Amino acid sequence: MTFPALDRIEALARNLDGWQRQLADRMAELEQTSAEGVSDSGLVRVTAAADGKIVSAELNARAMRLDSYSLAEEFTAAANRAQEAAAAQVRELVGEVIGEPGAGPRRPGDHEERR
Repeated sequence: MTFPALDRIEALARNLDGWQRQLADRMAELEQTSAEGVSDSGLVRVTAAADGKIVSAELNARAMRLDSYSLAEEFTAAANRAQEAAAAQVRELVGEVIGEPGAGPRRPGDHEERR
């Protein structure tokens, strides 16, 4: 007698090592990845690492003409966009490994679970 659920669990267990290796590879890739955010005016450009840490900020010389409040808003907007873009990259790469729908290309041999 066969047990389809048991077969599925065994298949998942066999794939777990591969998924872990893929995830480790993707995490190593993410450590080298950064994302950029630009303020609405384009005067402030911020780069964030995959973990959200701000790596660099560039100010256009014209940004120095802004008052401190406006400059702070420009920087905050650019930093938030950089961090959001970095988080999206993390979600996409991790989603590719775990096979979440809409999270990136599926690997050959992936199958949709039927209910």
